[in-house]
Amino acid sequence: MNRIVMRPRIQIPFLVLAFTLWTLLGVVYFTFGDVVAKRDWVGIVLGCLLITSGVAGIWRALRLGVVIDEKGVRVRGFDSRDQLTPWSRIQSVDCVQIDVRGGLPLFAPALLLDDDADSMPLPALGSYSRQDVERKAEQLRSLKNDATRS
Repeated sequence: MNRIVMRPRIQIPFLVLAFTLWTLLGVVYFTFGDVVAKRDWVGIVLGCLLITSGVAGIWRALRLGVVIDEKGVRVRGFDSRDQLTPWSRIQSVDCVQIDVRGGLPLFAPALLLDDDADSMPLPALGSYSRQDVERKAEQLRSLKNDATRS
């Protein structure tokens, strides 16, 4: 099975833009004023912290998504560690409504696990279009069937 990466189309560019501006704020902090010339250590640490956190945020935003391979489904969240769910724990894949935003329902594929009565939604693959999410859920179902046959 080849490795497949599914990424959110809208969330990544917005996060990259926000953290790029955050990084530029740190760079501008050093260019204007005499932070380095006056040896203002608090200012130097603040500028370095802005730049470092901005670059880390860009890195996390670019990694955001769902990775599917022979091991299982790995969810790469922005604010948490990667979460790997092996194929052996996944009973089925469904399309569920996970939220309502602006009066519109938000759908996402959800993994029904063998040890839980609840499902594990994949919000990184969410969409307002139920047909788009059904297509992604069907793709996950076929990948699950391929992985369990191997």
